[in-house]
Amino acid sequence: MKSLMKKVFAAAAAIATVFGLAATTVATANAADNATLTVSTTDAKFAGKTVNAYKMFSATVSGDGKAVSYTLTDGWKPFFKNSTFDGLTGVTDENVNDQANAYVSKLTGDDLVAFATKASNWAQTKTNNVTAGATARVSNNATDGKYTATFNNLDYGYYVVAVPGATLANANGLYATLVSVHSTQTDADIKGDLPTVDKKVQVNGTDKKNATDAKIGDTLTFTLTSTIPDMSAYDTYTFNFKDTLSKGLTFGQVTSVKVEGVDDPLTVDTDYTVTTPTAPNNTLTVAMNDFKTKQQANAGKKIIVTYTATLNEKAVVGGAGNVNSATIQYSNNPSTDGTGESEPSKVRVFTYGFTVDKYTGDKYDEGATRLAGAEFTLAPKSGTAISFVQVTAGSETENAVYRVAKAGETGTTTTITTPANGKVVFQGLKNGEYTLTETKAPAGYNKLASAIGVKVDGQNNGTDTTPATVAINYNNDNGSDYSQEASNGVIPVQNKSGVTLPSTGGMGTIAFTVIGVLVIALGVAWTLKRKNA
Repeated sequence: MKSLMKKVFAAAAAIATVFGLAATTVATANAADNATLTVSTTDAKFAGKTVNAYKMFSATVSGDGKAVSYTLTDGWKPFFKNSTFDGLTGVTDENVNDQANAYVSKLTGDDLVAFATKASNWAQTKTNNVTAGATARVSNNATDGKYTATFNNLDYGYYVVAVPGATLANANGLYATLVSVHSTQTDADIKGDLPTVDKKVQVNGTDKKNATDAKIGDTLTFTLTSTIPDMSAYDTYTFNFKDTLSKGLTFGQVTSVKVEGVDDPLTVDTDYTVTTPTAPNNTLTVAMNDFKTKQQANAGKKIIVTYTATLNEKAVVGGAGNVNSATIQYSNNPSTDGTGESEPSKVRVFTYGFTVDKYTGDKYDEGATRLAGAEFTLAPKSGTAISFVQVTAGSETENAVYRVAKAGETGTTTTITTPANGKVVFQGLKNGEYTLTETKAPAGYNKLASAIGVKVDGQNNGTDTTPATVAINYNNDNGSDYSQEASNGVIPVQNKSGVTLPSTGGMGTIAFTVIGVLVIALGVAWTLKRKNA
């Protein structure tokens, strides 16, 4: 009996030792959790954004790190019990852990992508009461081209990692990272995209571009293009186009809001509302109404806003142009009803000018005599004279300034007159060829025998702080060979003075001489006659 009891106690001790070792192994694995997860992206749009990690499964790892077992967390059980996944049926409270493990372990390719999308949406839906187990923030600056967010002291587990609001326009796209954290250091990529807007401009039906040129008074057409996001995680969704116009643009009207592939345009005040620009911000807002209800079915399609604006008298001439910037204001957190704003998309509208410097003399320099009173017209090549508004009359020290007139503006003129310093500035022109005609020369000077051809060629493909490169070239016979360059945009225009034409007889002097001789002769004759009397 004593021998049997010794064997029983020995066996019990052995069993206890085995379980003790097992417990030690698990405890060691758990104690070593303190995992670090680093997620990264090369996309600057994510800089400064919040990243959430939702633990779907907890994990235990063997001491050698070769074996991992997962246990479904309580908060995620309704996700598997109540969702309709192909191949996942008969889930109960008793088997949900095994069913979930088996289902997820078999997912690959597009099925895994679709699962990640659904899991991310479900986790972020307020009514499901799932909170992020950890939160990190993406760095504002890139290191080796990557923006990173680091989660420290994570428990081992299987995580859904998502940036709130980062829903791809394509509802089948991947916008959440599924990652198994079962070692002390794990790296993964940030998935998904954020709403963006692409702004373009066109003049007179030309191709849509990031930059264009126009003359004051021209009407331009702007398009704002974005993509309808997947809004599954949201009860309601804010989606607003916000466009800040430069002071050089006068808003016209929103001409259409359309969804790609949908025949009928959206209706103002029903599908969207318009807030027109006002000082000082000059911001146009096109706010979508009940966006999720009306447009969730169109997730992945483009939505395009088109509006018009006119280049006005406040337009910047040359320089970095007239910069206009558009953004999307969008819902970025299903749990808080918060909103974010996309990176701005900018376009620039350029308008140009040049200066005429009227002088006389054989040498063109600072010491040359400048001429006031010369009158000119400026017209597009083979076109009619352009109407201008005088901005500055000019003086002996100040240039005269004329800008292109807007349609219907009063106090306009087609005649441009040089001031005392001889210099007149033409402003508000677009690229093209022009004819500069002197219609009246200053008193005492000969009018130009031919009009002057002028070519304006401004180019800029840089950033919104990069000045335009403007070439002003001209010729003195109004031809098509613009071989002379206007230094600093100044065209010297010479007038030659008139001269007194030579005479051939001097008849007036001869007549006075004859009369004088006759007077003298008559006087002598009269004197002699008195003496003889």
